[in-house]
Amino acid sequence: AAYARTAGHTSEDALECLRQAAHCRAELGQATTALRQFRQVLTHVRAASGDASPTALDLRRNIGMLLLSEGKAAEAADELQPLHDDLCVVYGPQHEETREVADVLARLRFAAGE
Repeated sequence: AAYARTAGHTSEDALECLRQAAHCRAELGQATTALRQFRQVLTHVRAASGDASPTALDLRRNIGMLLLSEGKAAEAADELQPLHDDLCVVYGPQHEETREVADVLARLRFAAGE
């Protein structure tokens, strides 16, 4: 709140604090609040840096994995598939992060019987 008041709601410090708070909420099992905070930060990051900036990619992965941990497989896939597509463009299909997301998507497809 102090960073938001002094530097603005979209300042780097304010967004990083909100991002860290979202991580903490997720660790505490407060998924709804964590998702809201991750999405709030992502909205500002997308506006400032685009959807494929390293921070945006990380936030998108966090959102997808949190949805998955909450048993929301379809919503997780909806987040992770476009993320995978972007990771392929930014880092290439053999990059560790790209392969990790591809593996999660493959498990989701298998679980759905596809």
